[in-house]
Amino acid sequence: MRLTFIGTGSAFSTIPGNFQSNMLFETADPATGETRRLLFDCGSDARWALRALGLGYADIDAVYISHLHGDHVGGLEWLGLKSYFMGEGRRIPLFVPEPIRRPLWENCLKGGMELLDFGLADLTHLFDVEEVGTDESFTWMGAHFHIVPLVHLRGGAYLMWSYGVFLDTELGGMLLTSDCRFERDRLDSWYAKADVIFHDCETMEVPSGAHAHFHELATLEPEIRRKMWLYHMNCIERPDAQGTGFLGFVEPGQSFDLGAVR
Repeated sequence: MRLTFIGTGSAFSTIPGNFQSNMLFETADPATGETRRLLFDCGSDARWALRALGLGYADIDAVYISHLHGDHVGGLEWLGLKSYFMGEGRRIPLFVPEPIRRPLWENCLKGGMELLDFGLADLTHLFDVEEVGTDESFTWMGAHFHIVPLVHLRGGAYLMWSYGVFLDTELGGMLLTSDCRFERDRLDSWYAKADVIFHDCETMEVPSGAHAHFHELATLEPEIRRKMWLYHMNCIERPDAQGTGFLGFVEPGQSFDLGAVR
């Protein structure tokens, strides 16, 4: 299994050559040997980020959505409609955590995707939808992706959740946080299980409260920092990640060999 970051930027990043923080999990199909690709989030930059790697809509075999912000779901209209009209009605498998399945359609996609050539559609006309419980896992190409619920935003009595994933491989456990606040009561058990961590990291001078900030992550114990890669950067000069004990900032297009899945 290989993990490739098609972008490592924040929602508002305009760094040339970088895009929003969406990723590809890639593995060989055991039946054919062909490369299969699971797109982790499909933001509004996704078509350009994929094109920069020489890929397009037809190269995506499945999608997982972590939460409902545009830099993570804004490209689904492109992907779904292009597959429907240009891919002879192909419905790409879509894994979606159960709490966000309805608002994904009603609040994010319905306005631009509901009317098709036959009449009114819903999400199942455009994707092969599989809802996933927030304490469960989904299986793709033999890999079991465990859902990791984390808090992304707090507004009064309301929470916005984002759902990362944990994957067991022959090289150990991999944690991909998705967008999340630095809340150790929710993160510490996953940090302990993981052998490599890809962590949401904000670098703005004034923390927004929506993402784990570099200065917060720098307070982690050395044994956690030294297995952690950082991503989701802002358009400012980066702090010294390696000098602070992290593995570093992920570069756009960078790939990681995770080994065979368990």
